[in-house]
Amino acid sequence: MNEFIIITFESTNFAIQAETTLKSLGLSVQIIPTPREITLSCGISILSAKENLNKVDELVAENKIRIKEVYLYKKEEVKTLERLRP
Repeated sequence: MNEFIIITFESTNFAIQAETTLKSLGLSVQIIPTPREITLSCGISILSAKENLNKVDELVAENKIRIKEVYLYKKEEVKTLERLRP
C-alpha cells in the first residue's frame, strides 16, 4: 500500500515557504494541485511520504511552516483521503 500525506495551505506563499523549508531539511516533497475533494482555499499542496508527518508537526509547532490541514492519502485500487490534522 502506498501511503502519503497531503499538506494544504491558506495561500500559495505559505505552500512555497513550506516546500523550501522541507527541502532544506532533506525531505522529499512535491508540489501538487490541491485535490478538489479537500479544499478550495489554495490551489497547490505538498505531497510527501507519510513518514515525514512527525517532522511536519515539529515544524508547525516551531512556527517554521504554516499549514491549513494534513490528509492521509492512500493510493490503492481506490484512492482515499482522510484528514489527520485540522
